Amino acid sequence: MFRVITKHPIAVNSPDHLHPLGTKFDNSLNLRFNNKLIGLFPGKIAVLDLGCAGGGMVESFIKQGHTAIGLEGSDYSQKAKRAAWGTIPGNLFTCDVVQPFTVTANGGSPYQFDVVTAWEFFEHIAEPDLEGVVDNIKRHLKAGGYLICSISSFDCVKRGIHYHQTLQKRPWWVNLFETRGFKRRTDLESRFGVDWVRIVHYGLVMEKL
Repeated sequence: MFRVITKHPIAVNSPDHLHPLGTKFDNSLNLRFNNKLIGLFPGKIAVLDLGCAGGGMVESFIKQGHTAIGLEGSDYSQKAKRAAWGTIPGNLFTCDVVQPFTVTANGGSPYQFDVVTAWEFFEHIAEPDLEGVVDNIKRHLKAGGYLICSISSFDCVKRGIHYHQTLQKRPWWVNLFETRGFKRRTDLESRFGVDWVRIVHYGLVMEKL
């Protein structure tokens, strides 16, 4: 039984919570991605998805017999019991991931996942908050585990709301992760090819050292 310990269950100042867009409509999954990822490990895997929106990817891994949970900064989908929030509520949680949090299983230390995913997520975080997010990821990721993400480098403006708060190119993001204890795995990026869960501009695979 998973539990998320946080003093900040909602990202109250985030445009994505104040003016729901992705969290209101998105529910992405890609079984081809799942299968390629699963093939990297000898047995069952544990996946943490940040910015999980409707939770479709989390549910897809659970249906394949693996462990997965999702964290979402807005409570829109939770309140509406939208998509997977109505079917796997024990695996989806609200949490402001720029603030300290701890995911536990039956109490104790932070649960260690094999993989943390974040699809079109990081650009939604203000630059001063990014190091805190990466540190939260590191605490919940096994040594040798993977951070797999896709990032948009262009602004997203709807009804005058700027949803993308950090707009940087790939090298800037690689440097951010590498200076926080990761190394880039271009070989695994090639392995996934076009089979990412979501990708608008580019994907990254970073291995925790």
